[in-house]
Amino acid sequence: MASPLPSRTRFARALASIWFRSLQRRGDEGPPGATLFVLNHPNGLLDALVLSAALDRAPRLLGKATLWQVAVLKPFLFVFDPIPVHRRTDGDVGPEATAKTFAAVHAAFAKGDAVAIFPEGISHGRRELAPLKTGAARMLLSAPCPVRLVPIGLVYGERERFRHSALVRIGEPIVYDDLRAEGLAAEAVDALTGRMRDAIVPLTLHGPDDSAAALAERLAWLLAEGPRERAQLELLRARTRILAERLRALDEPAHADIETRVDRATRALTRAGVRPDQLGFSYSRSVVARWLPGFLGRLALVPLIVTIGLWFWPVYRLTGFVIGRLTLDVDVVGTYKFLLGFVLLPLWLVATMALAGVWWGIGGVIAALVAAALAFVVMPLLERVLEDLQAIRGFMHKDDPHVQALATERTALLDAFPELRAWLDAA
Repeated sequence: MASPLPSRTRFARALASIWFRSLQRRGDEGPPGATLFVLNHPNGLLDALVLSAALDRAPRLLGKATLWQVAVLKPFLFVFDPIPVHRRTDGDVGPEATAKTFAAVHAAFAKGDAVAIFPEGISHGRRELAPLKTGAARMLLSAPCPVRLVPIGLVYGERERFRHSALVRIGEPIVYDDLRAEGLAAEAVDALTGRMRDAIVPLTLHGPDDSAAALAERLAWLLAEGPRERAQLELLRARTRILAERLRALDEPAHADIETRVDRATRALTRAGVRPDQLGFSYSRSVVARWLPGFLGRLALVPLIVTIGLWFWPVYRLTGFVIGRLTLDVDVVGTYKFLLGFVLLPLWLVATMALAGVWWGIGGVIAALVAAALAFVVMPLLERVLEDLQAIRGFMHKDDPHVQALATERTALLDAFPELRAWLDAA
């Protein structure tokens, strides 16, 4: 019988199910025992939530000590019990602070716990992985017991958007037994840090900050097999890496031609209101027959969906309005939206329940509580209804000459990369 999930894992999954439409995991986190997970840091505090929700045993994360000064974070810090890190960039930090952090990490290892760290030391929106700090390597090389070192890559559909997808890609453990005998020698620390970087990058969308990498990601989305909200991000990650390598090998005229074709196809798709995965889709009778009963059932629930959706719409819009007027880096937009929603939603529920109690008494309060519970059922139904509308739009445009030309262009782009076609066929 499987052991019960830790409380912080269950809590993380509950929160993640609200924010994310699709939370995906690939790879094996490995057996219990002392483990250090090292991962990239592209999306602020949401990275910690995604990791804690995706793994069966939520690790203790290392977080900057300044987080303990933010009142709204106190409930999360209490549940997840992270290990504070005092950074020199945050103020006057003495050597005893670092020693205290290392001691806390080593104590967790000695108990057989899992710990996670973002070795870049910062969250950022840049394409290239930031230089890794040496702290993770020094923690391992000075650990009192053997510790498994496991790299993880985080990939997002649209990291700043509500109800989009995220992928936790777990890599193979990094071997470093040959370096343990050297202790904290600078050469060993640098070598292990380099191995971490080499293991993390292939699990992500990170790469050299050049036009080929940016174009590869755009082209990968153009060839996507599903909507961004729930696309298979493992396929997107692998496609992007294959395309980036291939695009870097092209000469400048060929690269410019691909970029022009991607621009043209993207603009045409936007005008037509059709998703890339709908191009060339047959919409056969059997497909329509399987879809129709579910659509009719959801259509019958539209009054309930709209009613509850309108109830929560003010909080959604207010959150977007406030965040949209702040000057934020792309890597923290999602975090700010999440935290503001975490504050506004309970306040809105309490206020509307109080009004319901004033107007209709205890019956109104009970009805508001039931409606709040139904909201967690209505939210995915609303998303399915929006997908229904998109499917109808695609069906209506399937014989449009412009859409058919786009489908031909998409096929031609795919044929321009035979190694990608072979990989997709194998996948």
